[in-house]
Amino acid sequence: MSRKVLRDLFCALPPIRRAGGPSASVAGRGLLALVAMENRRSDLEAKNTAGCLEGSDFTQVARGEPARDLRDIPMRKLNRPPPRIEVRDGSDGVTYVACAYALKTSDELLIDYLGRGAAIRPDQTFLAERGSDRQWRRLTYRQALRDTAAVATWLIRQGFGPDAPPVAILSENSIEHALLMFGALRAGATVVPISPAYAIDGDLSRLGYALDLAEPALVYAREADRYDKALKHAAAPGRRLVSGGAFDAMLREVDDAAIAARRKQITGDTVAKILLTSGSTGLPKGAVNTHANITLGSQMTRQMAEPFDPERVHTVLDWLPWHHTFGGNAVLNGVLRVTGTLYIDGGRPLPGKFNETIENLRDVCPTGFGSVPAAYAMLADALERDAELRRSFFKNLRGLSYGGAVLPQTLWERMQRLAVLELGERLPFGTGWGMTESTATGTAVYWNVERTGLIGLPLPGVTLKLVPSGDRHELRIKGPHIMARYHRNDELNRAAFDDEGYFRTGDAVRWIDPGEPLSGLEFAGRLAEDFKLQSGTWVQAGILRRDLVDALQPLVYEAVIAAPDRPWLGALVWLGAPNGGDLRGRLAERLAAFNRARKGSSTQIARLLILSEPPSPSAGEITDKRSINLRCVLERRAADVVALYADPLDPRVVLPAGG
Repeated sequence: MSRKVLRDLFCALPPIRRAGGPSASVAGRGLLALVAMENRRSDLEAKNTAGCLEGSDFTQVARGEPARDLRDIPMRKLNRPPPRIEVRDGSDGVTYVACAYALKTSDELLIDYLGRGAAIRPDQTFLAERGSDRQWRRLTYRQALRDTAAVATWLIRQGFGPDAPPVAILSENSIEHALLMFGALRAGATVVPISPAYAIDGDLSRLGYALDLAEPALVYAREADRYDKALKHAAAPGRRLVSGGAFDAMLREVDDAAIAARRKQITGDTVAKILLTSGSTGLPKGAVNTHANITLGSQMTRQMAEPFDPERVHTVLDWLPWHHTFGGNAVLNGVLRVTGTLYIDGGRPLPGKFNETIENLRDVCPTGFGSVPAAYAMLADALERDAELRRSFFKNLRGLSYGGAVLPQTLWERMQRLAVLELGERLPFGTGWGMTESTATGTAVYWNVERTGLIGLPLPGVTLKLVPSGDRHELRIKGPHIMARYHRNDELNRAAFDDEGYFRTGDAVRWIDPGEPLSGLEFAGRLAEDFKLQSGTWVQAGILRRDLVDALQPLVYEAVIAAPDRPWLGALVWLGAPNGGDLRGRLAERLAAFNRARKGSSTQIARLLILSEPPSPSAGEITDKRSINLRCVLERRAADVVALYADPLDPRVVLPAGG
């Protein structure tokens, strides 16, 4: 961005009044600072390429120059309802919190949105994915309606439908995956999408577990060669295996009469999906999602978003897997709900795999962008280096969102400063709370906020039950989006709901401001991740991990807090910058500053141990939503935990500066 462009951009902005002082011209103080930043751009880009640039340095001015406080820059206001809740007190300190907006319902189910989309935007792209020639292969709403009807026709003729054995899908997101899934839903069949990691790893025991649990009558994988071993492992008497070109047979004929008759048999109580949980606290569980669950889960989120705009097509580029509730329910169903366009991203928020996401963003100008925090670290790096990519990314963007883990505040600020550079204003940064058992939703931040870590307030139709648990509240939830049950597990079902019918989430929350409930709730960790030190002091490991990663960004991109029954806390960390130069010294300084701001053995980190091997998805160390499985990491890397606590010090250990 040239000095002239900077000047034109910032002179066009109106003055902003600062609290307790006169209006400050953006074209004055702000422009001088940003022109100084422009003078440093080539030096900063060189540092960033070398991996030694501190994240927010790019969008900060040279040291000693005035920097404009982000809070002084306006944030775009979207046309959304203001937060409204109803709060009542129960016995024993329990608080009930409900959304004050009534959930709007109708006779429509999610599968009916395909017909509505084909009616209002028949030639609009519903799904797009890269072909073998790297060009975008597209599926319109007209094509999606016809082809899912063909798949449903084929399945009905083969005996699939309500109360029949399910259809399992092994492979990644694709147009064929979507056609089979929605076709099965239109046939009234149950869909069981299974993580591809279960099928392509050398150890197929997890795949065997999933197949034994679901007992599907059809197993599909798009790439016959890649999934050859998995398909052979899945073979069983009476079970159909479909892969490669065999899928085309499902697309040949449409029986409209059969489709119409079957639709009358599908109700809100008909099972739509069995989704496997991530297994972060044990074996994956099969959460039963009904058609009402997935329809109303989508509706409650939609109701608190901007109204449908016939002149704007909601467009997203997304990688989240459809076998996971956030990808398959929140993202995919959300796009269908508003007749939008979803570009299937083959990239991943992992080192070496995010380049494809960046290349895709050169073609796609999203209206919304959401991902896990790890993706934002890499995205911010790319946007800071590449002005053309930055212009394209922000061109049509209405807002941003994150999930899967808490976004470090430093990353939030980096993305906001980049938005200001291109748009002259900050963007809403949404998030929320949901899980597989709640069809990916439950609470949301649907108003403008100045910080990360919130989970928001309940959505229409949702009531929260907050049960005191020390200085936090255990989160329980009730609503029409909550799963019907766990599949084939009566013991889990008895334990999952309390005597009032609220689902026990296992998560903890706190009020941002107990005196002002409309400020919302913040995530306060997984109760199952908490552990005790040798002294008997409880450690809120999830929240401590979030705060530590935030303090060490961008030098560290992920961490695990160690360890139960030890005298003090340490952390296993993965680096976000090359391990050389003065990195260890900078880490030591950051760690010392982190500890100075905290008191007590349960909140301070005595040592870091740098890990070289990335977290392993195949070993279960990282879930499909790219969040760390603390229990699995500590078990699999027990030798590293021993080294963390060993004396003399392991060479990989970093101590706080001055310690």
